[in-house]
Amino acid sequence: MRITNNHKLPDPVVRAITAYEEGEQPKGLRVTTLIDSPRISQLRRIHYPKLTEDVSQLVYRVWGSAIHEILSRETSNAYVSEERLSHEVDGTLISGAIDYQFVDDDAVDLKDYKTTAAYGVTQGIKPEWERQINVYAYLIRHVKGLSVKSASVVAFIRDWRQSDADTREGYPPAPIHEMAVHLWAEDEQDRYVEERVRAHVNAEVQADFDDLPRCTDEERWAQPTKWAVHKGRNKRALKLFDFEVDAQTFAGESEDRNIQVRPGRYVRCESWCAVAPYCSQYGGDQND
Repeated sequence: MRITNNHKLPDPVVRAITAYEEGEQPKGLRVTTLIDSPRISQLRRIHYPKLTEDVSQLVYRVWGSAIHEILSRETSNAYVSEERLSHEVDGTLISGAIDYQFVDDDAVDLKDYKTTAAYGVTQGIKPEWERQINVYAYLIRHVKGLSVKSASVVAFIRDWRQSDADTREGYPPAPIHEMAVHLWAEDEQDRYVEERVRAHVNAEVQADFDDLPRCTDEERWAQPTKWAVHKGRNKRALKLFDFEVDAQTFAGESEDRNIQVRPGRYVRCESWCAVAPYCSQYGGDQND
C-alpha cells in the first residue's frame, strides 16, 4: 500500500505516524479480519500494491496504538497484558492480541481497550465489539483452557466534553468509560468462529473465479433514507422519519414546515474503504 500526504504534513509527523503501520504482521487470520467482510479482505489482498491511504487518515489508529502501548507497560503478576493467542480452526490459523486478562479461580475477566468518539459510546456496545470480545473468549478457552466469566470494553473517548457530561442524558460521565459486554454461550462462540473461518476460506476460493460474496449492509455502514421535517429555513430538522407518509403527517398543513429527503448511503464505501475503487458492488451502486 502506498501512503500519501495530501495535506502536506511535516515529515517528522508523517514518519512517526507511518511507523505504526510497519513491522512484521502476525501469521494467520487476525480476529479483526475474521469478524469483518470477507469481500473486503480478499479485495485488499488482491489489490494491495495499488491501494493508497492518506497519512492523515491513520491518526486514529495511531492514537489507539499509543494508548495500548502505554497501558501495556504497567504489568503485574495479577493480570496478563497484551497477550497474542493463536489457534487453528479447520486448517486455518486465527490469532488475536488480548489487551487485559485477570485470572481468578481458573476464570478470566477480559477487557479490551478502545479509542472512540463520545457518540459511539452513547449508542452502547457496537456489534463488532461484542463479536471481537467473544472471539477472544473463544481463543482463551481453546488455547489456555480457561473460561471467561466477564468481559468489558474500556473506552478512551477522544472528543469527551465536560459540558456535555453535565447536561446530556446518557453521555459518558468521564473521558474513560467502561462498558460491560455480553458473553455468548460457549457453543455459540464455537459456531460463530467456525462459520466465519468458512466464510473467509470460501471467499478466497471464490476470488479465483472473480465471484466474491457481497458485503452486507452492516459491513458497509448503511444509513437508510430518511425524511426530515424542517421549520422554515432552519438547517436542523425538527424530527427525522423512516417513512415519507409519517413525515407528511407530522408536517401537516403548516406553511412554515417543509420536508427534505436525506438519501440513504453506504458510509464505509464512500469514505472509509480503501478497496472501494476496485469493488464492483460499490461501482454498481454508483451506476444505478
